[in-house]
Amino acid sequence: MSGQSFRFLHTGNFHLERSLSGIPDAPEHLRESLVNAPFDAAENVIQAAIQEEVDFVILAGDILDPTKAGPRAVAFLRKQFERLGNRGIAVYWAASETDLREDCIRVLDWPPNVRIFVSDKVEQLTHYRGDHAIADLLGRSWHEKQPLKAGEFLSLTVGGYQIAVMHGSSDLFNEPRQGIEYWAAGGSDVPDTPFKGIVTAHCPGCPQGFTPQQTGPHGCTLVSVDSDGETRLRMLEIDAVRWYRESIEITGRNSRAEVQNELRTRLRHLAEDDRTALVTWKLTGLGRFDGAYIRGAQRDETLEWLRREFGFGAPAIWSVNLVLDPPHALRAEWCEEDSILGDYMGVVRDYQEADDKPIELQSAIGDQRLPRSVGSDDWMTDPLERDALLRQAAMLGLDLLSGDDSLPHQHTLTSS
Repeated sequence: MSGQSFRFLHTGNFHLERSLSGIPDAPEHLRESLVNAPFDAAENVIQAAIQEEVDFVILAGDILDPTKAGPRAVAFLRKQFERLGNRGIAVYWAASETDLREDCIRVLDWPPNVRIFVSDKVEQLTHYRGDHAIADLLGRSWHEKQPLKAGEFLSLTVGGYQIAVMHGSSDLFNEPRQGIEYWAAGGSDVPDTPFKGIVTAHCPGCPQGFTPQQTGPHGCTLVSVDSDGETRLRMLEIDAVRWYRESIEITGRNSRAEVQNELRTRLRHLAEDDRTALVTWKLTGLGRFDGAYIRGAQRDETLEWLRREFGFGAPAIWSVNLVLDPPHALRAEWCEEDSILGDYMGVVRDYQEADDKPIELQSAIGDQRLPRSVGSDDWMTDPLERDALLRQAAMLGLDLLSGDDSLPHQHTLTSS
């Protein structure tokens, strides 16, 4: 191998058979963008490879389930591979179990610049720039009876810059091995922190987040190798739709107008990213059950305001949900008043004050049978889980059992 500098793109997890989830009542004007997001992100990956003028692209599996993605996804992928081929960019694909469903991708007619690694052994492919070999790629696709092991890749190393390509991380992240300079792993929806040292091991995650839990930037990894073999990684943000989880700290005396001003400021900041955003808001900081957002109806009204004011712009910033982090302390007057709410809150307070008191549900539901997990002796014994459950129960009771739209202590609070 000659000591030439080169660059390649490391990606995977396109999941073209999937769609974004966790968006109740997705608005009609965003549905097309949400359905197309995995395709748009994958196309952004291909465009990034072309713009960065890479020598080749590594696909570390989970590109598509051909039995679920359908003809559209296959045609789309073929077109993107052709775009790369027209620029002289090769594609090296370590197929995952998902990719290999019914062995469809093995029989499809892919462009000549696409190489899918075999499954029964580690295959060594040499990438050339003109007449000069610049890197060896050692890869293997998924095999039902042959789990990946780092050691099988080392047996083929012969010098020059060596790249191992696989879906999954095998055992390499426990003890990255010398002899191969870059381990191109796949299979995780989130990127890892690259292992750096004598060797580099990395998984780039998904180019597109699919659920509200997959917040923040998603993309692919540009790998640059200089003539001395030094390896540098740079994440390229290419997601088409981005998920956010934003927390707003409030106090019991914050008016709705004050909270809305803070929400507006955050939204203007998110709009600077110039891509469709899906936001889950969490109100935190209340030590007691009071304030302008303690009732579910009040939170629902603010959520509708967020959607109306900011969900139809360009870019659209759609608020998926607005939740309140349940406060820790109950108000004494709610537990002591002569009402169903008072009786209910008194029971919740008793459970909060007696950490060792079992939460017994069977007597409350009569003859109905409890799920086994809820009826077991070890149900809800973790103190943190127990506390969170009781706080949520108090909020639910407050919504369902309060007689009017305002609570007694709120008459003295400023509202808007």
